[in-house]
Amino acid sequence: MTNGYIFLNDQTKLYYERYGAGKPLIFLHGNNSSGRYFKEQIPFFAAYFDCIVLDTRGHGRSDNKANELNFRLLAGDLAEVMEQLKLSKASILGFSDGANLAMVFAHIFPDKIEKLILNSGNYRLSGEKWPPKIATQFGYFASAFLGLFSHYFYRQKNMLGLMIDDLPLTEADLKQIVAPTLVIAGTQDVIKTSHTKKIAALLANSTLILIKRAGHTAAQRHPEYFNHVVYKFLQEK
Repeated sequence: MTNGYIFLNDQTKLYYERYGAGKPLIFLHGNNSSGRYFKEQIPFFAAYFDCIVLDTRGHGRSDNKANELNFRLLAGDLAEVMEQLKLSKASILGFSDGANLAMVFAHIFPDKIEKLILNSGNYRLSGEKWPPKIATQFGYFASAFLGLFSHYFYRQKNMLGLMIDDLPLTEADLKQIVAPTLVIAGTQDVIKTSHTKKIAALLANSTLILIKRAGHTAAQRHPEYFNHVVYKFLQEK
């Protein structure tokens, strides 16, 4: 394992860890989280792949010199990371906001994608069930106020700001993503099953898997099944 920081053009420091060898597989965590989310995945996948685990800008051990967060900015960061690590192409496993980032990245940088695994993503705010959606909205506005007096809440406001609007993608944009894609979510996810199915239907080359009785954190709660399904997909020609 190697770890350290990648310095981006604006001097933002992105923390990363790297495990294993083989074809590159990038892990993108969800909102208000870090690469530690994938602790049940890394030991398994590092036996087969070159695993790059990021803390995205403004999350975990990474800072943010831009003082804002949006998915186009994060997609540009990921392109810089791949350039610095000399990766021309990679597969991406994104969870929640990480899946949303993977969709935006695949739209902007299609030639950099080998395969996509989209775990519990949503390209429209309406794809999320209303209780967590209301909680996010409340958290955002509370953090925006408290952020006037506290760096911690200012950072929280920026993170939650990623979750209060639709992705900068149209349905036509999603239809243009041609990389082989696994769309995977739990049947009891905070993302509506109908929305997960719609994402799979819009993507040109997708496979849909719904994990019965699983919630939003299926990768942590059902790691053996989740890892097996993702590994099988990545090995397919």
